[in-house]
Amino acid sequence: MSSLIKTTSISESQNIFFKRYSKSRSNLVEFLMNYNNALDGQRSNNNRLEYLDFNTIPTLKTNSALEKHASTIYSDSGFKLIQSEIEEAVDNVTMVTVSNIGENEIYVVNDKFSKNWTVSYSTSFDSYACSCKMFGRIGLVCSHIFWVLRNKKIKLIPNELHGGRWLKSKFVKAVHCGFDDDIETFIVADETKQEYRDMHGDFYDIARLIEGDSDKIRAFRQIMAEGRKEVLGEGNVLSISEKRLMIENFYGSHVPSQIDVHPPDVVKTKGCGRRLSRLEKEMREMSKPGRKCGKCGEVGRHDSRNCDKIHEENNKKKRRNQC
Repeated sequence: MSSLIKTTSISESQNIFFKRYSKSRSNLVEFLMNYNNALDGQRSNNNRLEYLDFNTIPTLKTNSALEKHASTIYSDSGFKLIQSEIEEAVDNVTMVTVSNIGENEIYVVNDKFSKNWTVSYSTSFDSYACSCKMFGRIGLVCSHIFWVLRNKKIKLIPNELHGGRWLKSKFVKAVHCGFDDDIETFIVADETKQEYRDMHGDFYDIARLIEGDSDKIRAFRQIMAEGRKEVLGEGNVLSISEKRLMIENFYGSHVPSQIDVHPPDVVKTKGCGRRLSRLEKEMREMSKPGRKCGKCGEVGRHDSRNCDKIHEENNKKKRRNQC
Protein backbone atom coordinates (compact mmCIF):
# COMPACT_ATOMS: atom_id res chain seq x y z
CA MET A 1 0.00 0.00 0.00
CA SER A 2 3.00 2.32 -0.17
CA SER A 3 1.90 3.65 -3.55
CA LEU A 4 -1.45 4.79 -2.12
CA ILE A 5 -0.01 6.82 0.75
CA LYS A 6 1.17 10.13 -0.66
CA THR A 7 0.47 12.58 2.17
CA THR A 8 0.02 12.51 5.94
CA SER A 9 -3.73 13.04 5.66
CA ILE A 10 -4.14 9.86 3.58
CA SER A 11 -2.13 7.78 6.06
CA GLU A 12 -4.12 9.19 8.99
CA SER A 13 -7.42 8.34 7.26
CA GLN A 14 -6.19 4.80 6.65
CA ASN A 15 -5.21 4.47 10.33
CA ILE A 16 -8.65 5.63 11.47
CA PHE A 17 -10.34 3.20 9.07
CA PHE A 18 -8.36 0.14 10.23
CA LYS A 19 -8.83 1.06 13.91
CA ARG A 20 -12.54 0.32 13.47
CA TYR A 21 -11.71 -3.31 12.75
CA SER A 22 -8.74 -3.89 15.09
CA LYS A 23 -8.20 -4.25 18.82
CA SER A 24 -5.06 -3.70 20.86
CA ARG A 25 -5.26 -7.12 22.55
CA SER A 26 -5.82 -9.17 19.39
CA ASN A 27 -3.42 -11.98 18.55
CA LEU A 28 -1.93 -12.56 15.11
CA VAL A 29 -4.81 -14.69 13.80
CA GLU A 30 -7.44 -12.20 14.96
CA PHE A 31 -5.44 -9.35 13.43
CA LEU A 32 -5.31 -11.10 10.05
CA MET A 33 -9.04 -11.86 10.19
CA ASN A 34 -9.85 -8.23 11.09
CA TYR A 35 -7.56 -6.98 8.33
CA ASN A 36 -9.32 -9.19 5.78
CA ASN A 37 -12.70 -7.94 7.02
CA ALA A 38 -11.52 -4.35 6.53
CA LEU A 39 -10.41 -5.09 2.96
CA ASP A 40 -13.70 -6.86 2.26
CA GLY A 41 -15.55 -3.77 3.47
CA GLN A 42 -13.52 -1.56 1.15
CA ARG A 43 -14.11 -3.90 -1.80
CA SER A 44 -17.84 -4.01 -1.09
CA ASN A 45 -18.05 -0.23 -0.94
CA ASN A 46 -16.00 0.05 -4.14
CA ASN A 47 -18.27 -2.43 -5.94
CA ARG A 48 -21.36 -0.56 -4.78
CA LEU A 49 -19.98 2.76 -6.06
CA GLU A 50 -18.91 1.12 -9.31
CA TYR A 51 -22.42 -0.27 -9.79
CA LEU A 52 -23.92 3.18 -9.19
CA ASP A 53 -21.45 4.79 -11.63
CA PHE A 54 -22.26 2.44 -14.49
CA ASN A 55 -26.02 2.17 -13.90
CA THR A 56 -27.03 5.66 -12.75
CA ILE A 57 -28.18 8.09 -15.43
CA PRO A 58 -27.16 11.61 -14.37
CA THR A 59 -29.51 14.54 -14.84
CA LEU A 60 -28.15 17.25 -17.14
CA LYS A 61 -28.77 20.88 -16.11
CA THR A 62 -27.44 22.71 -19.20
CA ASN A 63 -27.43 22.26 -22.96
CA SER A 64 -23.63 22.17 -23.08
CA ALA A 65 -22.02 19.30 -24.96
CA LEU A 66 -19.20 19.36 -22.41
CA GLU A 67 -21.61 18.40 -19.64
CA LYS A 68 -22.94 15.50 -21.71
CA HIS A 69 -19.41 14.27 -22.36
CA ALA A 70 -18.48 14.65 -18.67
CA SER A 71 -21.45 12.46 -17.65
CA THR A 72 -19.96 9.57 -19.68
CA ILE A 73 -16.40 9.65 -18.33
CA TYR A 74 -16.65 10.89 -14.72
CA SER A 75 -17.90 8.98 -11.71
CA ASP A 76 -21.10 9.98 -9.94
CA SER A 77 -19.40 12.11 -7.26
CA GLY A 78 -16.92 13.61 -9.72
CA PHE A 79 -19.65 14.52 -12.20
CA LYS A 80 -21.60 16.44 -9.55
CA LEU A 81 -18.56 18.63 -8.89
CA ILE A 82 -17.86 19.06 -12.59
CA GLN A 83 -21.52 19.91 -13.23
CA SER A 84 -21.42 22.77 -10.73
CA GLU A 85 -18.32 24.18 -12.48
CA ILE A 86 -20.03 23.96 -15.88
CA GLU A 87 -23.09 25.76 -14.51
CA GLU A 88 -20.81 28.44 -13.08
CA ALA A 89 -19.12 28.86 -16.46
CA VAL A 90 -22.48 29.19 -18.27
CA ASP A 91 -24.17 31.58 -15.83
CA ASN A 92 -21.55 33.73 -14.10
CA VAL A 93 -18.19 33.70 -15.91
CA THR A 94 -17.58 36.53 -18.39
CA MET A 95 -14.61 37.55 -20.52
CA VAL A 96 -12.53 40.65 -19.74
CA THR A 97 -9.69 40.67 -22.28
CA VAL A 98 -8.05 38.37 -24.85
CA SER A 99 -4.43 38.63 -26.01
CA ASN A 100 -1.79 36.59 -27.84
CA ILE A 101 1.74 36.23 -26.50
CA GLY A 102 3.81 34.13 -28.86
CA GLU A 103 2.18 30.70 -29.15
CA ASN A 104 -0.06 31.29 -26.11
CA GLU A 105 -3.57 32.69 -26.01
CA ILE A 106 -4.24 34.59 -22.78
CA TYR A 107 -7.84 34.90 -21.58
CA VAL A 108 -8.75 37.08 -18.59
CA VAL A 109 -12.17 36.10 -17.22
CA ASN A 110 -14.31 37.36 -14.34
CA ASP A 111 -16.31 35.12 -11.97
CA LYS A 112 -19.34 35.74 -9.74
CA PHE A 113 -17.11 37.17 -6.99
CA SER A 114 -15.90 39.89 -9.41
CA LYS A 115 -12.41 38.44 -9.35
CA ASN A 116 -10.26 38.15 -12.46
CA TRP A 117 -8.48 34.92 -13.42
CA THR A 118 -6.03 34.23 -16.22
CA VAL A 119 -6.45 31.19 -18.49
CA SER A 120 -3.62 30.43 -20.93
CA TYR A 121 -3.92 28.13 -23.94
CA SER A 122 -0.78 26.80 -25.60
CA THR A 123 -1.36 26.18 -29.29
CA SER A 124 1.85 24.18 -29.68
CA PHE A 125 1.13 21.74 -26.82
CA ASP A 126 -2.69 22.05 -26.98
CA SER A 127 -2.83 22.51 -23.19
CA TYR A 128 -4.77 24.73 -20.81
CA ALA A 129 -3.72 26.31 -17.50
CA CYS A 130 -5.59 28.57 -15.08
CA SER A 131 -4.24 30.83 -12.36
CA CYS A 132 -6.70 29.38 -9.79
CA LYS A 133 -4.75 26.04 -9.90
CA MET A 134 -7.90 24.00 -9.29
CA PHE A 135 -6.93 21.25 -11.73
CA GLY A 136 -3.52 20.88 -10.10
CA ARG A 137 -4.98 20.76 -6.58
CA ILE A 138 -7.91 18.34 -6.90
CA GLY A 139 -7.81 17.17 -10.53
CA LEU A 140 -11.05 18.87 -11.64
CA VAL A 141 -11.45 21.41 -14.41
CA CYS A 142 -12.44 24.86 -13.14
CA SER A 143 -15.24 27.03 -14.49
CA HIS A 144 -12.73 29.43 -16.07
CA ILE A 145 -11.28 26.74 -18.35
CA PHE A 146 -14.79 25.51 -19.15
CA TRP A 147 -15.68 29.01 -20.31
CA VAL A 148 -12.67 29.05 -22.64
CA LEU A 149 -13.63 25.61 -24.01
CA ARG A 150 -17.19 26.83 -24.68
CA ASN A 151 -15.84 29.99 -26.28
CA LYS A 152 -13.67 27.87 -28.62
CA LYS A 153 -16.76 25.68 -29.35
CA ILE A 154 -15.08 22.49 -28.15
CA LYS A 155 -17.61 19.70 -27.50
CA LEU A 156 -15.33 17.12 -25.83
CA ILE A 157 -13.15 17.64 -22.78
CA PRO A 158 -9.49 17.26 -23.84
CA ASN A 159 -7.65 14.18 -22.62
CA GLU A 160 -5.04 16.15 -20.64
CA LEU A 161 -7.88 17.71 -18.58
CA HIS A 162 -9.46 14.43 -17.52
CA GLY A 163 -7.33 13.60 -14.47
CA GLY A 164 -7.10 10.10 -13.05
CA ARG A 165 -8.95 10.45 -9.76
CA TRP A 166 -12.59 11.05 -10.74
CA LEU A 167 -12.97 8.84 -13.83
CA LYS A 168 -14.86 5.59 -14.32
CA SER A 169 -11.68 3.49 -14.34
CA LYS A 170 -9.26 1.77 -12.02
CA PHE A 171 -7.49 4.05 -9.57
CA VAL A 172 -4.06 2.41 -9.40
CA LYS A 173 -2.13 0.05 -11.65
CA ALA A 174 -1.63 -3.57 -10.66
CA VAL A 175 2.13 -3.05 -10.28
CA HIS A 176 1.57 -0.11 -7.88
CA CYS A 177 3.37 2.44 -10.06
CA GLY A 178 0.96 5.30 -9.44
CA PHE A 179 -2.08 6.46 -11.32
CA ASP A 180 -3.02 4.81 -14.57
CA ASP A 181 -2.15 6.90 -17.62
CA ASP A 182 -4.03 4.66 -20.06
CA ILE A 183 -7.48 5.99 -19.12
CA GLU A 184 -10.49 4.70 -20.99
CA THR A 185 -12.37 7.65 -22.42
CA PHE A 186 -15.51 5.72 -23.21
CA ILE A 187 -16.99 2.53 -21.79
CA VAL A 188 -15.75 -0.47 -23.75
CA ALA A 189 -18.33 -3.20 -24.20
CA ASP A 190 -16.88 -6.50 -23.01
CA GLU A 191 -18.87 -9.66 -22.47
CA THR A 192 -17.14 -10.57 -19.21
CA LYS A 193 -17.48 -7.06 -17.79
CA GLN A 194 -21.07 -6.85 -18.94
CA GLU A 195 -21.93 -10.15 -17.24
CA TYR A 196 -20.19 -8.93 -14.09
CA ARG A 197 -22.20 -5.67 -14.10
CA ASP A 198 -25.44 -7.56 -14.75
CA MET A 199 -24.67 -9.84 -11.80
CA HIS A 200 -24.18 -6.80 -9.55
CA GLY A 201 -27.38 -5.28 -10.84
CA ASP A 202 -29.39 -8.47 -10.16
CA PHE A 203 -27.95 -8.73 -6.64
CA TYR A 204 -28.79 -5.14 -5.67
CA ASP A 205 -32.26 -5.42 -7.23
CA ILE A 206 -33.04 -8.54 -5.19
CA ALA A 207 -31.59 -6.98 -2.04
CA ARG A 208 -33.78 -3.92 -2.56
CA LEU A 209 -36.92 -6.02 -3.10
CA ILE A 210 -36.50 -8.26 -0.01
CA GLU A 211 -35.41 -5.46 2.34
CA GLY A 212 -37.32 -5.72 5.63
CA ASP A 213 -38.51 -9.35 5.11
CA SER A 214 -36.42 -11.56 7.41
CA ASP A 215 -37.72 -14.86 5.96
CA LYS A 216 -36.82 -13.94 2.40
CA ILE A 217 -33.43 -12.61 3.52
CA ARG A 218 -32.60 -15.93 5.25
CA ALA A 219 -33.73 -17.91 2.20
CA PHE A 220 -31.66 -15.72 -0.13
CA ARG A 221 -28.58 -16.07 2.07
CA GLN A 222 -28.99 -19.85 2.13
CA ILE A 223 -29.24 -19.90 -1.67
CA MET A 224 -26.08 -17.78 -1.95
CA ALA A 225 -24.20 -20.08 0.47
CA GLU A 226 -25.17 -23.18 -1.51
CA GLY A 227 -24.27 -21.47 -4.79
CA ARG A 228 -20.90 -20.42 -3.40
CA LYS A 229 -20.05 -24.01 -2.44
CA GLU A 230 -21.15 -25.24 -5.87
CA VAL A 231 -19.32 -22.57 -7.92
CA LEU A 232 -16.13 -22.29 -5.87
CA GLY A 233 -15.99 -25.93 -4.85
CA GLU A 234 -15.81 -25.18 -1.15
CA GLY A 235 -16.17 -28.00 1.34
CA ASN A 236 -18.04 -28.18 4.61
CA VAL A 237 -17.57 -25.71 7.44
CA LEU A 238 -14.65 -26.56 9.72
CA SER A 239 -15.44 -27.88 13.17
CA ILE A 240 -13.99 -26.49 16.41
CA SER A 241 -11.27 -29.16 16.57
CA GLU A 242 -10.31 -28.57 12.93
CA LYS A 243 -10.12 -24.82 13.53
CA ARG A 244 -7.94 -25.39 16.60
CA LEU A 245 -5.66 -27.70 14.60
CA MET A 246 -5.39 -25.08 11.84
CA ILE A 247 -4.41 -22.40 14.37
CA GLU A 248 -1.84 -24.71 15.99
CA ASN A 249 -0.29 -25.46 12.62
CA PHE A 250 -0.19 -21.74 11.86
CA TYR A 251 1.59 -20.92 15.14
CA GLY A 252 3.78 -24.02 15.04
CA SER A 253 2.99 -25.00 18.65
CA HIS A 254 0.28 -26.84 20.57
CA VAL A 255 -1.96 -25.56 23.33
CA PRO A 256 -0.47 -26.68 26.71
CA SER A 257 -2.61 -28.83 28.95
CA GLN A 258 -1.71 -26.78 32.04
CA ILE A 259 -1.45 -23.01 31.97
CA ASP A 260 0.92 -21.58 34.57
CA VAL A 261 0.90 -17.93 33.51
CA HIS A 262 -2.29 -16.06 34.40
CA PRO A 263 -3.23 -12.42 34.25
CA PRO A 264 -2.56 -10.51 37.50
CA ASP A 265 -5.32 -10.00 40.03
CA VAL A 266 -7.10 -6.69 40.07
CA VAL A 267 -6.00 -4.60 43.07
CA LYS A 268 -7.15 -1.29 44.43
CA THR A 269 -4.74 1.48 43.61
CA LYS A 270 -4.19 4.75 45.42
CA GLY A 271 -7.08 7.15 45.13
CA CYS A 272 -9.68 4.60 44.13
CA GLY A 273 -11.47 4.60 47.54
CA ARG A 274 -14.43 6.74 48.58
CA ARG A 275 -13.78 9.93 50.53
CA LEU A 276 -15.14 9.98 54.09
CA SER A 277 -17.03 12.88 55.57
CA ARG A 278 -16.02 14.55 58.86
CA LEU A 279 -18.72 12.72 60.83
CA GLU A 280 -17.67 9.35 59.40
CA LYS A 281 -14.04 10.03 60.29
CA GLU A 282 -15.00 10.88 63.90
CA MET A 283 -17.16 7.75 64.18
CA ARG A 284 -14.28 5.64 62.86
CA GLU A 285 -11.90 7.21 65.40
CA MET A 286 -14.37 6.56 68.25
CA SER A 287 -14.68 2.90 67.24
CA LYS A 288 -10.93 2.35 67.63
CA PRO A 289 -9.68 1.08 71.04
CA GLY A 290 -8.03 3.62 73.38
CA ARG A 291 -4.31 3.81 74.02
CA LYS A 292 -2.32 4.50 77.20
CA CYS A 293 -0.53 7.85 77.36
CA GLY A 294 3.16 7.62 78.29
CA LYS A 295 3.10 10.97 80.18
CA CYS A 296 -0.04 10.96 82.30
CA GLY A 297 -0.64 7.19 82.34
CA GLU A 298 -4.33 7.49 81.37
CA VAL A 299 -6.07 5.49 78.60
CA GLY A 300 -7.69 7.76 76.05
CA ARG A 301 -7.42 9.26 72.60
CA HIS A 302 -4.09 11.02 73.07
CA ASP A 303 -0.41 10.18 73.50
CA SER A 304 2.64 11.83 75.04
CA ARG A 305 2.97 14.29 72.16
CA ASN A 306 -0.48 15.82 72.49
CA CYS A 307 -1.31 15.12 76.14
CA ASP A 308 -3.52 17.84 77.67
CA LYS A 309 -1.90 17.63 81.11
CA ILE A 310 1.56 18.17 79.64
CA HIS A 311 0.28 21.19 77.74
CA GLU A 312 -1.27 22.65 80.90
CA GLU A 313 1.96 22.25 82.89
CA ASN A 314 3.95 23.87 80.09
CA ASN A 315 1.53 26.80 79.99
CA LYS A 316 1.86 27.26 83.79
CA LYS A 317 5.66 27.30 83.53
CA LYS A 318 5.49 29.95 80.80
CA ARG A 319 3.24 32.14 82.93
CA ARG A 320 5.56 31.86 85.95
CA ASN A 321 8.55 32.79 83.88
CA GLN A 322 6.72 35.82 82.46
CA CYS A 323 5.83 37.02 85.93
